[in-house]
Amino acid sequence: MIVAADWVLPVSGPALRHGAVLTDETGRIAAVAPLADLAALSPGEPVERFDGCVIIPGLVNAHTHLSLTVLGGLVDPMPMRPFLARVTCAIEAMTDSDFEASAALGALECLRNGVTCVGDIAYGQEPLTACAALGLAGVFYVEVLGTAEEGLDALLTRRGFPRGPGACARGRVRCGLSPHTPYTAGPRTLLACAAIARSSGASLTVHVAESPAERELMLHGTGPLSAVAERLAHGFEGPGTGSVAYLESLGILGEVLAVHCANLEPGDPERLASAKGVALCPRSNAYLANGEPPAAALRGAGVRLALGTDSAASNWDLDLLEEARALRKLDPTLSPARLLEMVTVDGARVLGMDDVVGSLAPGLDADLAVLRVGDTDEPEASVIAAGGRERVVAVMAQGRWRVRDGRVVGDTSAIELAAASAHATAATAISASA
Repeated sequence: MIVAADWVLPVSGPALRHGAVLTDETGRIAAVAPLADLAALSPGEPVERFDGCVIIPGLVNAHTHLSLTVLGGLVDPMPMRPFLARVTCAIEAMTDSDFEASAALGALECLRNGVTCVGDIAYGQEPLTACAALGLAGVFYVEVLGTAEEGLDALLTRRGFPRGPGACARGRVRCGLSPHTPYTAGPRTLLACAAIARSSGASLTVHVAESPAERELMLHGTGPLSAVAERLAHGFEGPGTGSVAYLESLGILGEVLAVHCANLEPGDPERLASAKGVALCPRSNAYLANGEPPAAALRGAGVRLALGTDSAASNWDLDLLEEARALRKLDPTLSPARLLEMVTVDGARVLGMDDVVGSLAPGLDADLAVLRVGDTDEPEASVIAAGGRERVVAVMAQGRWRVRDGRVVGDTSAIELAAASAHATAATAISASA
């Protein structure tokens, strides 16, 4: 099949006016070139043409909690501590079936927003199963929270984490590890997670320097998170440094995808240049009154940046291009082309998925999004300025149409019905805790 539009933005190469993408029978990209060239190369190949549109790679949302999607709209913006108390009540009331429905709803929302790959924090197998069934690629990180080193193997066995050399380094859907934070996973647990990730070829991600309360705990050993650390982070003692320097002192910073990084210490941007990357979630930081990530300083230090929405519970929606616009307000020097890289190829790189998705290049999976932006001579600028759910016309993942005419292909009623039930369960729990 040939998919054509006014513009194709491969990201890995220059923009193509009247460009097209040729897919093969395996669901991969065979060629990216002007439509006239591909039509001559493959006469008789069916052509899907989208006038007034731009084709971009499927977006990569580098940090999600899809299992919490049904909590969207249930907790108003507020500081992180009371927010977590309300969300915890909902989580404790939800069943495995609720989490599965929530993850499936999150996968649908991702597709509707042009996202075909995620870095998701998973509490079980539900997000991986739901996303794979709907065509999403990604890394699904087993969350490790409050687990001592000696209990780690049992936890990973229950969660179905694959072990063995390279077990997590292949395929379109992969497993990773997420020791939750430096204050909810003790130092020995952090080191053990890093060792397991290393031996399995798994990606490793940690929430880092997310809140002012975390900063107070790490620097002074005080504040509202001190009791949390005492209960969950076995062997943890306040290091008197920021979270970034703490991970560096453990020798694992270079293996970590750091998430949030809104409350950094002097020198942290330079330290983070050695990390796998940083996933920024500026709208979630604002939702929880956690401050603003220093995007310009991180870029200046050479940190590889990606973007995530965090969960629907801690954001207004899962629109990744809206996240890009929010970041540009924090750093107006970011060009549209650079922002597009952050939500595509650099997102794939920080997840270790750039061998599969992230750009439009021969050999990669045929993951793409078609956005209607009208007549333009500046396609990157148009995508960043106007792109989003309302502009998504079609989405392809692994060579199959997943969204057409702005609607997910297939019957989604069962997912939405189950998600509505899970939403009601969570709402009741939150209301009872108020």
